[in-house]
Amino acid sequence: MPLPFIAILRGGYTGESVISQKSAQTKMDAIDRARFDPVFVTVTRDTWTCERTDGTILPLDRGNFTADRGHGLERFDAALIAIHGTPGEDGKLQGYLDMLGVPYQTGGVLNMALTMSKFSTTGLLRQMGFPVAASLRLHGREAGTEQRILREVGLPCFVKPDTSGSSLGISKVKTAEELDPALDKAFAEDKIVMCEAFIQGRELTCGVINLNGHIQALPVCEIRTSHEFFDYNAKYHAADTEEIVPAPIPADVAILVQQRSAAIYQALNCNGLVRIDHFWLEGQGDGKEVKTIEVNTVPGFTPVSIFPRMLKAAGISVEEAVNGAVNGMLYP
Repeated sequence: MPLPFIAILRGGYTGESVISQKSAQTKMDAIDRARFDPVFVTVTRDTWTCERTDGTILPLDRGNFTADRGHGLERFDAALIAIHGTPGEDGKLQGYLDMLGVPYQTGGVLNMALTMSKFSTTGLLRQMGFPVAASLRLHGREAGTEQRILREVGLPCFVKPDTSGSSLGISKVKTAEELDPALDKAFAEDKIVMCEAFIQGRELTCGVINLNGHIQALPVCEIRTSHEFFDYNAKYHAADTEEIVPAPIPADVAILVQQRSAAIYQALNCNGLVRIDHFWLEGQGDGKEVKTIEVNTVPGFTPVSIFPRMLKAAGISVEEAVNGAVNGMLYP
């Protein structure tokens, strides 16, 4: 009897495809070959290809999501999505897999499409009663845009492409003169741009995992960087960036962040591995004010990414997390 046929989807249409390749490799290295038969399915705008780790190409029919591993074309039994950004993190692949009846480890179409938009995510969280920063969404450049940002959001602020990941296209704006180039940079990445008020505080992130049917918030991580913010270079290239797990914060603040993260995970109907980013406003109010800034539904999963380190701090191995996700898809 052939082992369950597992597709590890990687690539995508954005600059994050390089990170996706590494995240997919981490999942491939962790999967139990005695129980599952995994292959890479690489997705680009032009082609989809299927291959084994040794580079052997398998015939693939993306119309039916089937591949030939030696027994004729077979539909994959499950999909591990490791694509950051479109089409793996915005609901497109989820809709495709739903139509074919192939289970996957992320949230569903609505969850993924919603959380792909930073503005929609924080807007819904605000409506649900979760503290977030003030923000506005821009659909294009027009007369008075800069004045509107100054009036409704103020300075300093962040100018962000609404749907980009890995901090691509994001600028921290301190003066009115910096708004114009920041908007140019953001609109080069996305046709919709979000402007968000700056939050003075310590940057914290918390992973949440659904393992064996149990939703668990992981130990909190504090991010410290000499950069203006945790941008692409700070995440992947800076030698002085610190990602401290568990975060050196008071226990009651850590518990609050974990509870908040798990509550958001459930409120937005997330699934799989999700990372939720916050700022702790240390020394303000009662000292326990936390604001949420982003929900990452396909967080980086490379050997140097934050999520595997949070798993380790929780006593959960990467192998346990990955194989638990596959097992949960096959035997819900």
